[in-house]
Amino acid sequence: MNNSPDKTFTRTVKSWIAYDAGNSAFATTVVAAFFPIFYLEFWASNLPKIEASIYLNWTLVICNVSILLSGPVIGAITDINQSTKKSLTIFTITSVFFVGLLYFLSVGSWIYALVFFGIANYCFCVAQIPYDKILTKISTPEKFSIISNQGYAWGYAGGGLLFIVNALMSIYPTSFGLASQSDAIRVSFLMVSVWWLLFLIPLLLNFQETRDHHKSKGIVLSSLKNIVTTLKSVYQYKNAFLFLIAFFLFIDGAHTVIYLASTFALNLGLETSSIIQALILVQLVAFPATLIWGYVANRFGDKLVLYITICSYIFIIVYSTTLSSALEFYLLAAWVGCVQGGIQGSSRGYFGKLIPKEKAGEFFGLYNVMGRAGAILGPLLVGSLLTLYGNVRIALLPIAILFIIGGLLLTRVKNEIA
Repeated sequence: MNNSPDKTFTRTVKSWIAYDAGNSAFATTVVAAFFPIFYLEFWASNLPKIEASIYLNWTLVICNVSILLSGPVIGAITDINQSTKKSLTIFTITSVFFVGLLYFLSVGSWIYALVFFGIANYCFCVAQIPYDKILTKISTPEKFSIISNQGYAWGYAGGGLLFIVNALMSIYPTSFGLASQSDAIRVSFLMVSVWWLLFLIPLLLNFQETRDHHKSKGIVLSSLKNIVTTLKSVYQYKNAFLFLIAFFLFIDGAHTVIYLASTFALNLGLETSSIIQALILVQLVAFPATLIWGYVANRFGDKLVLYITICSYIFIIVYSTTLSSALEFYLLAAWVGCVQGGIQGSSRGYFGKLIPKEKAGEFFGLYNVMGRAGAILGPLLVGSLLTLYGNVRIALLPIAILFIIGGLLLTRVKNEIA
């Protein structure tokens, strides 16, 4: 197998992109759509919606704090014993397993639902650490942006395709041989598991990793030492360090918008069918938009893309507090679809240009931890305000602050490795 980065889209790169089409089904069908809807309407139907939403928010907080604490250790371990491929496989299969278990839960099983979802979401996020690290092994920094955006774009396409099928199943269950909408949604969880596994296979077959079998003793202690070394290293590179702080803040806001969109809409009284249609719209818009952002970044720079998308998110959050109809929710969904892939793809591509090539692996490990743990402050703020005031409109506003501070910090980042 040739892992050479001489060609931009080698077989290995295409396999890497394909994995995004698989795991995005979890982000779309499970995280953004069916889990919050089904959790509130089915598993936690015996609880008031605000109370159930608070439990979901705190589950996300616990999950993301766990990622923050364990992610650096996991990333460092993969550096020490070259277990990138193995780690990706283990965390992916674990997440797939717990997603599949959601099918078997009956009405009222909200505690089990939160536990299974929490484990699945944790493993999904942690699997992203070795996944993004693979990018540094199969390409070169000048190609990170275009490949990164291609990954996100095809992720929206792949995840969106399955979600459309799942959405149609939920709207017309009898046409698919299912008795009810609840049966359709439960079957959708199983379909996500199978879909994700299928898209894991090409990457496992085509990506080859040299293993060092002599670094197994004291691996945890060695990984902790590596974390300290990495933190010292990233602090020496001022621009990369500032960007990581800015990224932690604005990507926290972006993740919070995705995680809580369905919960927010349900609490405003929108119909489930309207929410599903809006999420389909996000996927349809996101695929071409992300491809366009990739070329804009390549032509005018990632930083411009980040400024535009950050400002867009601030507008989205402020405008969301005035929502009163499904049409307005559709418009916001389309705008989120326009900017979501841009802020994700350009963040990854831009960071790759701020770090020394010889330290790309460890730096991207820290980047992934910041990114995946970057959904702590948003849910924490929302959960706290929901607990205090019980008003979803008020609870969302502080998320805009994360984008504002993150954007201001970004202005201080120079386009150089220094």
